[in-house]
Amino acid sequence: MTVVSPVLVGRETETAALRSAYERVRSGRPATVLVTGEAGIGKSRLVADVLRDLPGEPLVLTGACLELGAEGAPYVPFVAVVRGLVRRIGRDAVLELLPPGGSALGDWLPELGPAPARYPRTRLLEEMLGLAVRVAETRPLVLVVEDLHWADASTRELFAYLARNLAGGPVLLVGTLRTGELPATDTNRRLLAELGRREDVLRVGLEALTGRQVADLLAAIDGRPAEPERSRRIHRRSGGNPMFVEALSEAGEAPAEDLRGLLLARTAELPEPAGELLSALAVGDGTAETVLGAVCALPEQQVRRALHDLAERRLVAVRDERYTIRHDLIREAVYDALLPGERRRLHRRFAVALSEHDPVGVGTALAEHWTAAGEADAALPVAWRAAAGAARQHAYDEQLHLLGLVLEQWDRATDPTALVGADHPTVLEHAARAAFAAGHSGRGVALSATALDELDPTAEPEQVARLLGLRGQLRHRVDGTGAEDLAAAVALLPPGARMELCGRLLAALAFVGVGAHRHDQSRRYATEALHLADELDDDGLRAPALLVLATLRGAEGDPDRASDDFAAARRLAWHEGDEHTFLTTFQWEALMLGAAGRYAAAADLANEGQRTAERLGHARSRGTMLAVARGMSLRSLGRWDEAIDVVEEALADGPPPMYAAALRLISADIARSRGETDRFELLLRQLVEFARHALAAEEVKAEIAVQRLEWATGQGEHEAADRILAEHLAAARAAWLPPQAMRLALAGARLQRARRAAAPRSRPVAAAVAARFAELAALAGAVPGASPGLAAYRLACAATAGDDLPAWDRAAAAWRELGNTYETALVLTDAAGSALASNNRPGARYRLREARALAGELGAAPLLARIDDLLHRGRLTDVAAAGSAAANEFGLTSRELDVLRVLARGRSNAQIAAELFVSANTVATHVARILGKLGVTSRTEAAAKAHEHGLVAPTGPRGG
Repeated sequence: MTVVSPVLVGRETETAALRSAYERVRSGRPATVLVTGEAGIGKSRLVADVLRDLPGEPLVLTGACLELGAEGAPYVPFVAVVRGLVRRIGRDAVLELLPPGGSALGDWLPELGPAPARYPRTRLLEEMLGLAVRVAETRPLVLVVEDLHWADASTRELFAYLARNLAGGPVLLVGTLRTGELPATDTNRRLLAELGRREDVLRVGLEALTGRQVADLLAAIDGRPAEPERSRRIHRRSGGNPMFVEALSEAGEAPAEDLRGLLLARTAELPEPAGELLSALAVGDGTAETVLGAVCALPEQQVRRALHDLAERRLVAVRDERYTIRHDLIREAVYDALLPGERRRLHRRFAVALSEHDPVGVGTALAEHWTAAGEADAALPVAWRAAAGAARQHAYDEQLHLLGLVLEQWDRATDPTALVGADHPTVLEHAARAAFAAGHSGRGVALSATALDELDPTAEPEQVARLLGLRGQLRHRVDGTGAEDLAAAVALLPPGARMELCGRLLAALAFVGVGAHRHDQSRRYATEALHLADELDDDGLRAPALLVLATLRGAEGDPDRASDDFAAARRLAWHEGDEHTFLTTFQWEALMLGAAGRYAAAADLANEGQRTAERLGHARSRGTMLAVARGMSLRSLGRWDEAIDVVEEALADGPPPMYAAALRLISADIARSRGETDRFELLLRQLVEFARHALAAEEVKAEIAVQRLEWATGQGEHEAADRILAEHLAAARAAWLPPQAMRLALAGARLQRARRAAAPRSRPVAAAVAARFAELAALAGAVPGASPGLAAYRLACAATAGDDLPAWDRAAAAWRELGNTYETALVLTDAAGSALASNNRPGARYRLREARALAGELGAAPLLARIDDLLHRGRLTDVAAAGSAAANEFGLTSRELDVLRVLARGRSNAQIAAELFVSANTVATHVARILGKLGVTSRTEAAAKAHEHGLVAPTGPRGG
């Protein structure tokens, strides 16, 4: 008899945590719990025990991910959840909870169909969310997804989507996830990282049992107190893993052996046909009873007796009316013990049985069984059809996996083209499109290139044009290139080519042209694409064309009309399910508003876009790019601590290198402005290393050049700084975006002023400075656009070159009007220096008073030092005394002081994060910096030093 403990041992804390999450749900708030731990640690056992007797009569629906076909079968556990709901409350009741006129869930269960002929990806996600929320209106709902480590990409996405968006109802979402030693690139690690940062997600990690707990487990199994020596031996051999403890408890005094072998020993003496059915289940886990009977060629009565025997031995469980081996480790052990020939025969029998007895199984699992059986002719058409089904549900990762299976088996089939109804280049094209939709751009480039190698442009011009266009878009995502492919695709189109294909290529070429600053070409292509969209009445084509035209209109200095066009493109893209264009409207409009000097509006819009990207599952890609736009505007507004929080939150998602570099640029700019030398130099080294290997990323490289220039100027390395300036002047005039070109112009002007001040009597220096000022004036004059933001840069450049007090004041007024506190303080400081040079001490006094207040609020230590030097040299010590409260002797920033004040009250990182509305990771970073600046090694010492130096309010009773 297989041994299983009748009670759960040693999980009191974890049980309490799960029950607490359920009580949160009963109070009307949603909760998500991830139960994690190594294989055999008892994740499913814990969940089952807790859910068995919850108060309030919750509706518990469970689905499990299966290893076979995990990469190619979308939404498997959620299909089981919805099937369970239909069984519990009835088909008609479920239909009443779904949208009238057809539900996307009809693609999961035919009885809920028919599904709409076409629907966006978000509809399926939103319908599942809405269904859960509406069910929970009448009673608490518990959704359990077992074995997330086997989940397909679509299941992971839907699980995360529910966790992010279940604010509307009392739903407890539970996932069990095998962790162990996850590699850094594992998708489960990414899921844990993303959900772990949410306050409403609880992670319950199961650890190994202690020696005492192993003794208690053995006592529960044996029905008597455990023998101490045996208990210690089993604890040592099992490592505290409950499943291994159970296996060892029935191994007697058998010699030491592999623990997986012990699990297999539990099945060795099974009577037939139970052993035969267990072997079959190891090959086809999650199988209906009729299919098992067909696979094993057994009568129904014998199958039921054998399954009953396996269930009594706790080797098999029933999930969603299908039979599954109780634990992955047992299934893996049984499967590994099968001889290769036995495996192939069983896989073939399963394929035949599924085709005849289980229409639901005709899909990914069937294709996998035929493949494992070595039957390529049977596998190819099934995988091809399953790929089409996955594409219909927008399950592009799964579609790509299935098409990969077709391509892998292609040469093994007798006539693959006839079997799937498509030739090899066409299958490659479908796979490349799936890679594009799934975000696997590098793989898509390789697939499209292989297809192009197999095609003759003269014989198949339209297909070659399609593939060139696709490869161009993929390459643009990888490294910013791809314009050449798109241009070649447009040129290759024959006169009678389909208008829709022509429009798509033109829109893509216009899109890529924006990033390459080919505005005239982009306008022409976008206008042509928009004309074709109007002829075809195609909103899917109209949206990206409008997006490009809106961006160009904003670049021309008409942000109000541009915002109207952005809004129109956003509405159309959402309606068409084009999430890429939809989220790009937020990003490009926010960048346009920031360039126009509308920093607050830009930050708010980017924040809205970020929240939307996270809701839709694009936090790492589009969400990161929106974080860049938001962080840039917050930096300009002087909300530096908030900007750093945004950057660190986005970097925690592990974004692609180019986005990470753009985020680090924001942190580098703030670190340099605050005088955080070590931090800035580290960031600059990382950025320079990125630029050395990046093939494109010209915007990021331009910003890196500006940072290098400003850093060298601040360090007094004027000649090195001028070489950097000279290296980039021509490129800035020809190809840089207006804001970046103006930043270079202003940084260059400030460098020339510093060069002149450092050698006031040198004629060669004066001549070189004058020549460089002329080049910078030409650059500023050549930059297109007349937005308030660009106007402020031009005024600052002119004031820096002319050193005229009224000009300084005009520049300061422009920056002040925009809300750019740092630039305002810089210009006021330079203006005060000009006033002191003409002995205008009152003029210097009031300008420095404002500048010092702003610099102190920002924690801009280098600028404060400059201001204090001017105050000292101008004998304006009254201003310095008035502003001294803005700084502290340790160089703590305002946000670090905020964190320190809460830390000094004995709060944990999580509590500080909740009070200051930031993440625990961000708090940990601030705490590390605080300890370093205070020169202490513990939080207790930090609190004591803070009180000693008056950095926090004294503790004591508080009034009501």
